[in-house]
Amino acid sequence: MTSTATATIREPASGRSPRFVTTSTPAEQHHLARLLVLHGELRGSAERAAESSRALGLANTLLARGARILMVTGASLEAALPAIEGAIEREPRRRLHLATAGGQHVFGFDHRGRPVALAKPDAGAEDVLAFFLREVAAPLGIDAEDVLVVEETFGPSVIADVLQRELDLEAQMGPFAPPRDPTWAIVESGFDVAREHEIESLLTIANGYLGMRGSLAEGSSVSRPATFLAGAFEPSSDVSPVPELVIAPDWGRLRFTVEGELFAVETTTSMERHHRTLDMRRGLLLREGIATGPGGHTTRIRTVHLASLSNRHLLLEGVEIVPQNFSGTVVVDAVLSGDVKSGSGSSHWASFEPRHGHVGPILVGRTHGGLELALASRTTSADPGSMQMRCDRQLGPVSAMERCTLHVQLGEASVLHRVVGLFTSRDGTTPVQRVELLEREAATTAFDALLGDHVTAWQARWKQSDVEIDGAPRIERALRFALYHLIATVHPNDPRCSIGARALSGEAYRGHVFWDTEIFMVPFYVHTWPEAARTLLLYRHLTLDGARRKAKKLGYEGALYAWESADTGDETTPEFVRSPIGEVIPILSGFEEHHISADVAYALWAYARSTGDERILREEGAEILIETARFWVTRGSFKADGQFHIDRVIGPDEYHESVDDNAFTNWMARQNLRYAIAVARGIGRAKAVALGVTPEEIQRWEEVAARMYLGRDPRTGLLEQHKGFFGLEYVDVAAYSPRTVPIDVLLGRERTRRSQVVKQADVVQLLALLWDEFSPDERRENFLYYEPRTAHGSSLSPGIHALVAARLGLLETAARYLEQTASIDLGNNMGNAAGGVHAAGLGSLWQAVAFGVAGLRTTPSDPETLIVEPTLLPGMRRVSLPMQLRGRSLLVHALPGAVEVHVVDGTAPIGLAVNGREGAARTVRAEPGRAYAARREQDGFLAWEEIEP
Repeated sequence: MTSTATATIREPASGRSPRFVTTSTPAEQHHLARLLVLHGELRGSAERAAESSRALGLANTLLARGARILMVTGASLEAALPAIEGAIEREPRRRLHLATAGGQHVFGFDHRGRPVALAKPDAGAEDVLAFFLREVAAPLGIDAEDVLVVEETFGPSVIADVLQRELDLEAQMGPFAPPRDPTWAIVESGFDVAREHEIESLLTIANGYLGMRGSLAEGSSVSRPATFLAGAFEPSSDVSPVPELVIAPDWGRLRFTVEGELFAVETTTSMERHHRTLDMRRGLLLREGIATGPGGHTTRIRTVHLASLSNRHLLLEGVEIVPQNFSGTVVVDAVLSGDVKSGSGSSHWASFEPRHGHVGPILVGRTHGGLELALASRTTSADPGSMQMRCDRQLGPVSAMERCTLHVQLGEASVLHRVVGLFTSRDGTTPVQRVELLEREAATTAFDALLGDHVTAWQARWKQSDVEIDGAPRIERALRFALYHLIATVHPNDPRCSIGARALSGEAYRGHVFWDTEIFMVPFYVHTWPEAARTLLLYRHLTLDGARRKAKKLGYEGALYAWESADTGDETTPEFVRSPIGEVIPILSGFEEHHISADVAYALWAYARSTGDERILREEGAEILIETARFWVTRGSFKADGQFHIDRVIGPDEYHESVDDNAFTNWMARQNLRYAIAVARGIGRAKAVALGVTPEEIQRWEEVAARMYLGRDPRTGLLEQHKGFFGLEYVDVAAYSPRTVPIDVLLGRERTRRSQVVKQADVVQLLALLWDEFSPDERRENFLYYEPRTAHGSSLSPGIHALVAARLGLLETAARYLEQTASIDLGNNMGNAAGGVHAAGLGSLWQAVAFGVAGLRTTPSDPETLIVEPTLLPGMRRVSLPMQLRGRSLLVHALPGAVEVHVVDGTAPIGLAVNGREGAARTVRAEPGRAYAARREQDGFLAWEEIEP
């Protein structure tokens, strides 16, 4: 075939095999390929050189945009490599695979662009495609219909043409183009009534100021749309009323009427290619559907939704409408609706006042508690010069909308842009004026520019956060899902807001803040976004008075943080809940789960040591540590054995209530006291006087800390989880697996309480937090004792088990728990993702990879040295992640036989350490702007060497 041949794409009849380029008619590509297989030689005679160069340049661009490419060549690796190295940049090369010698050998490329041999396929070029689909495409989740194959008969000119059309199609789709890289996308296809609430949680878009569930824009009979306002609470309508996150009016509602018929998943005759995609890299929710109504009109509609990360008061929607078999009229209703209720049945809104604004309709609402909100909307045509559209405003009792009538033409795209602004009285006294000003300012800025600012903000966050894992695409994708929600749910500048157990994605736990934030999420922010971590900790200072009130109410001094906290810091744990069969069950967590105060203290201290932010310890942190220390010395008492005991508590294992001397609680209380002692001795006399600290009080703290009962068996090194635990009934937890309900339901509450069944990591959680307090033998023995007794009835548990197992070198155990953690939401293995994503589980997944697999940590005695002790799990070829430590930005690469650390920036050297032979530490003072590597041999690491960054 000559280089001037035209090409088309042969679509698979079943959708189960790849698309092939043929030569019968001119090509027309309808959807983006995620994997391209290119057969042929991109080299050769001089006349082919220009087209080869063009094809390789286009391949580089596609790789940079997330596509995977397999090049199949008859040449050897040595012969093919120069052209690739000359045209494909190092970072995009990670997504390139090269099959040499006609497919006899397959190579990938590492983070430095070097070829890495992969598993060897069967002989024959035909076999290499099947091999690649099985070994590479399937683990990545790439469907066969998303694979495009250019067969061997074509030259570089046709290959270049195909690649150019791929780029042209992506440009034509604009913001509606889905991500090519499946590790950056969560894709939900079709419409599954049973999973819809779960899907809405997964596809949430948020920016820390608010979060909107990924509901269908037009709604359905089962849709549960909700936009949550971070930090704003109103009373619920539960059996035990507590504050719950305010659900704002629905700003994302769109209603499509095609030639008089509704476009909706439940009303159309057929719905083809219905996909909803969470583009995690760009922070976008995308949708594409081709629907045929009862009248036979077929329409393709694409939408994009986002909550701006660059301006948290801006919300954007884009709509593309393409008639497939008609020309006619489409009506789009862009609605602001106050017809919303919470899951408890509560209507937070006392009144609404729809009105006409200067640039669009406005909906003003007031809650029963006095919060005022203003929403403004403006819908415009993307191409007002050529597109026929008229928009009218309509006001209802609790709604305001724009009804836009479009005259559409067969096969031509009509694109609408909608800009929504939102302010509340929490932002100032004039939300209506502020939202109108925002809309006027936005009206002078192109929609694409507003969207671009948002994408740029996400790029900046990913640069500080993204984790790459070669060889484990499922874990890599799950980790990006975790980081997406953690980035999206935090407001880095508003200490009035913390993060609830289900982030801003669902109503479970009413948006209440638990220990989840400090122990499971804050570490991620400390090492990737220190400003956000500081803000989350300042929330605990703003709510310190609520903690004081709780301690006083229960008869203690100092501050006892609420087990469930809302806006004031007062206890919001419901005293009762109703079971599925209507039974009213008392909840003791708010009365007995007191380790929360020590958890806050731990997070505060860890933040200060990891960032070097001493100011927080001299100011807000000092007050927190001192007040929580005052609580602990009154919470327990000295007994006849001369030790300090803390009775009637609940530890992390909530299957065992009202226990004495829970090990986690006692050890963490001791740490709290130690932190308070250190701070009180260093804040100076004036601050100490202001906080009422006396030498006698410090001496009291020292005495309690020194004589705290720790429950350690001197013979075995085992910690008894609580008094009497070793005497409880042993239950073989593994015998009840797999199970579809929690084990306490299977055993019954009473038998569970009398058994050694542990709900979640308790002693194992303690090992993870206070690693250096225990000897290597104690760590291993305690993990091996408690791991088989743990039922993982909480999403907080498997990630911590993965972390500790990885540190202990228990590879299969760590891999199993890492997979379990990755599937909490994406596999819904807890069965309750409908209530929102599990934010603590997301944070623990990052910790398991960063602190467990990559083995990153510091010691209490030397926060200026990063210890790197990687334990790559089976299949992993590399783990790379950024890390902030005491003002330095690092990039760490954990490899099977080495570690590499690049000190990206900073003002001073940082220490790096690995374990050398016979356990001796290998250290180096790493200079900013330089990179270092240490190679591992069987008995330890060799000395650090400087390498090219």
